[in-house]
Amino acid sequence: QTAETLVHEHAPVLRAAAEAMAESLSAGTQLNANPALAEALREAFLAENAAASDAAEQRCLALRKAFVVEVCKAFAGVPECAALAACWEFDPSPEKVRLELRGTAGRTLRGAFTVGRAPECDVQAFGDCTVLPLQCIVVSLPGGIVVVDFWSGGGTHVTWRRPSGELASPVSSPAQHIALTVEHGERVVISIGSRTTITIGPKDRWWATSRRTAAAAALKADIVAKAKVAAMDAPRARSRSRSSGKSTSMGSLFSDERSRSSSRCHSPAQMQTAA
Repeated sequence: QTAETLVHEHAPVLRAAAEAMAESLSAGTQLNANPALAEALREAFLAENAAASDAAEQRCLALRKAFVVEVCKAFAGVPECAALAACWEFDPSPEKVRLELRGTAGRTLRGAFTVGRAPECDVQAFGDCTVLPLQCIVVSLPGGIVVVDFWSGGGTHVTWRRPSGELASPVSSPAQHIALTVEHGERVVISIGSRTTITIGPKDRWWATSRRTAAAAALKADIVAKAKVAAMDAPRARSRSRSSGKSTSMGSLFSDERSRSSSRCHSPAQMQTAA
């Protein structure tokens, strides 16, 4: 089976899953985990192991790329999610995602990738029976990262997050099946089992450095802005100073003239005395 045939075969399932994700995030409601849809999506992503052969790897990559495109299309048509899919036509998945399993050394992935206990998953969480064969799918989009869980019934949830900015990220109801978003640059710890977590985002050291760099840039921008304001105010201050000086000089001139006129004018008594 070719990659194109595989994508064509699973296109309706990928499209339906993407639309369910967009609906859940836009309304902030529970992900519509239709059992048939969830099962079909799991079968599609666990159909074969990418490590089996070069052809299998190409089919797995094609399926994941097709899912990213379907998610972008679905999100672009929903105002609450449109920013996540901004300019997706140029590159549906421009940002790589750094992921750590159980806090160990991280790896970098791109596009859509699967997380679960099955060997067919791109990130295999072996050794924890509470993790499902396919626990969740992580999708990197132009405007953020989406984590979707159609299967565990609430087993995937955020335990800790450190935001990269002040923007709020949409999330569906955490009661059962969930779709949540993560900003690029944000560091988030997600529990997927009783003993297993995945951490999405940059290293702590990178995050701290980036925050210091951002703070220094903001301080520099503030200094530059104040310097510009001072430079604009300087000519006006000099103009006011000159105007004040001229007024003072003219006042002194009139005062001197009045003094001289007063000294030349004498009263009649003074004139008689002089005579």
